Amino acid sequence: MAWFKRKSELIKTDEPKKGVSDGSWIKCEKCGELMHKKQWESNFYTCIKCGFHFRIGSDEYIKILLDDDTFKEFDKKMRSVDPLNFSDTKPYKSRIEETISKTGLYDAIKTGTGKL
Repeated sequence: MAWFKRKSELIKTDEPKKGVSDGSWIKCEKCGELMHKKQWESNFYTCIKCGFHFRIGSDEYIKILLDDDTFKEFDKKMRSVDPLNFSDTKPYKSRIEETISKTGLYDAIKTGTGKL
């Protein structure tokens, strides 16, 4: 019987599946180029083929700009507040809490000192 007529559940292999560990490859949002994550990071979060700049968080940006282990953050626990009790489709306080749980950051700004 030809291999393409056999049922797939009857086909067995002795070797485990070889694969790439999840998260080690990045695909460019503009040109579709695949690049290794370490190569992407060493290229300052830009595509090696087309130069597309990926969105990065504040921690990555600080890592690019400042010398290693020199950044000292101020006001780590500073939080956004809602002194006007603003509300549109839902209260602003709930939006703040959702954003904190989603990003892990207490505010939209990170302040501190470091060496260039």
